[in-house]
Amino acid sequence: MPVLLLAQGDVAAKDMLRRAIEARYGLRPPAIESLSIDFKGRARARIGPLAAWVPVEAMARFLFPSAMRWDFTVKPAGVGVQRGSEAFDGAVYRRARGNQTPMVIDDVAQVASMQSRLWAMAAVLLTPLGEHFVKLAVTGDSSFSATNTQINNAVELCLRNNRTVDSASVTCLNPDSQKQQQFSLRLSEEQAPVNEFMLPRKISAFWDDEPYFEIEPVHVESDLTLEEAVFNLS
Repeated sequence: MPVLLLAQGDVAAKDMLRRAIEARYGLRPPAIESLSIDFKGRARARIGPLAAWVPVEAMARFLFPSAMRWDFTVKPAGVGVQRGSEAFDGAVYRRARGNQTPMVIDDVAQVASMQSRLWAMAAVLLTPLGEHFVKLAVTGDSSFSATNTQINNAVELCLRNNRTVDSASVTCLNPDSQKQQQFSLRLSEEQAPVNEFMLPRKISAFWDDEPYFEIEPVHVESDLTLEEAVFNLS
């Protein structure tokens, strides 16, 4: 049975997405309403005057179509552990660093950036792109865009010849440089099951062509109950 898609948009774009889903999950893709993914890897961080790779742990949580959260812990050698969270509850974007009280961020560019980056991460899962709140459009011979109509953010996916996803990219504000840049997630061709959920073995993030982080999924939970407090950082 072919993969059923409810997304709006081009027939050709739907066919690209369908083939990408089949390349990842076969003909029985998981239905995802809520999801939590734990990652481990390394990130580029500035330590004094220098930038270096440091160990990082992260967690992404989604309650589709619009609630998203990203938590990270950076552990530079000889420096205090750095923690941060950012979340969108469907209406408000909040951010926290360390033990600080979460701040409501209402700057339009920063809100759009957070939504875009997390929508790109959601796109890596593929099946959320087939839902009714998504509009698909062909952008090239082996690429298509997926717009989340609930938050009006679009991600472009590029596919390999074998239909696996090569990258997911958005253009948004880089919070560090305060410039509009391309944020891209480049996926390893190798895939592996994590708690019976098939994912790329490694995900590498870039701002333009500058490395940002490299992470591997280590734990996945789907269809779990996520309370409102998760997405308002309370």
